[in-house]
Parts: sequence; C-alpha cells; structure tokens
Amino acid sequence: MSSIHLYPTVGGLDPILNNTYKDSKGKVQYVVRTPITLTGLGRITTILKSGDFEAILASDSLIQAEYCDDGADQDRILTDSDRTSINLDEAPVVADKQSLSTTENVEETVVEVEEDRMIEVGKIGWALFKSSMITFGKGPEQKADRYFQKESWGFWGRHRVFTGPDGKEYKWVLGFYTPELILNDGSNTPIARFHRRKFILWGAPPGYLEILPSGVDMIDTILITFIYIEKLRKDKERSVSKTNRAF
Repeated sequence: MSSIHLYPTVGGLDPILNNTYKDSKGKVQYVVRTPITLTGLGRITTILKSGDFEAILASDSLIQAEYCDDGADQDRILTDSDRTSINLDEAPVVADKQSLSTTENVEETVVEVEEDRMIEVGKIGWALFKSSMITFGKGPEQKADRYFQKESWGFWGRHRVFTGPDGKEYKWVLGFYTPELILNDGSNTPIARFHRRKFILWGAPPGYLEILPSGVDMIDTILITFIYIEKLRKDKERSVSKTNRAF
C-alpha cells in the first residue's frame, strides 16, 4: 500500500526546528524555520508549505532495509501497573550548548527555497516555564498543554492525544527511537511514523516521515504535531543522556 514520504534534508543532533522536507521526487514541499534568539528562549517555529503542494505517493520500490523502526516491543503502550518508563513530563530540560551551536549551523545549511511562494500552515511558540503555543493555519493560537492530552506511558513519558481536523482522536506514541501516530479508537490504526536511517550512506536522507493513506487529508496537522512531539521526545532523550554522563 503506497504512502506519502517526506524527506528532511538535514540530519544531525537537532534538525527538527530547521529543515526542508522533500517528496519522493525531490521537490521541496515543506520548510521549517526557527530563528535563533539572543537568550535562546521564546523561539518561534514557522511551518511553510509549497504553494503548489502535491501529495506524491512514494515508490513501492523504496529500499526499506535502509531504515529502521522502534519495533513492537519498544512501541508497546505501557500501563501504569507495568510501566518502566522515565517520567520526565515535569522535569526541566537541560540546555545543551552543543545542540544550540548545531542548530545555528543547520539554519545555514537548510536548502534554500523561494519562501515568498510558500504558504504558512502553522506556528509553534516554544516556552520553558509555561505552556508552548501552537497555531494551525489561520486558526487561533492554542496552548499546547490543552491541545494535547497525556495518556498512558512510553519510554519518554506520557503519550500525547489530540483531536484532528476530522473530529477523530489521534495519539502520538513516543517510541524509544521514533514517534508513531495512531488512531486513538482502540484499533491502533497507524496514521504516520518516522523512519530513522539504519546506515550512514553518502547523500541519503537522514530518515523520512511516512504518512499512510488514512492520513493524507491532514498532512499539515501531522507535520506540525510531529515537530512538536519529536522535539519533546528528543529533549527528554538528551536530558537523560546528560544526566547519565554526570554520574
């Protein structure tokens, strides 16, 4: 079954806030920009979409062996009785100077596009001591901690549930390596998932966001929420890594 693949053009430690996403034919479809601030706080991520966006189905001949997923055991949704995850939902994120400097480099190396021909489809205003803010299209700004509801447990804390533009509930599962979006109706129907690259190959994309046929009508929503969730997951992953190095 064919799906839509969005390939980020930049890899590294923290490419989630500054990247360019191409389709399977190499055409730029989305651009993500997050300017640096003097204090490193109050940053705003803007998500832009190509003015002539076209959903291109990926070729079935794509070499899937180059990419990996978390696996069934790692993506298992844990209950409160059997969870062994780390509860970092309320833990402060440790600032990483290396990642900040990497982000600056990312901004300089993101593929250049004619942004005046792009359409703004979303914004995320990041906050440290209060709720971040999220906006979809020309809709109202919303508090992220109200838009997303916490449910069950994963390796990096609570999974996030939200209501899509179709009125259905969806859940981002914070997998150990990558997040996966499922329909939150008990069926666990997959909607989208990120695939990491297994091997370092020159010129190969660092991974890709796969959007299954059931998610093609809400691609903007999927990408915007993916950016929020993946930054959350990576921040917590980095915090644990820094804590472990301290002991």
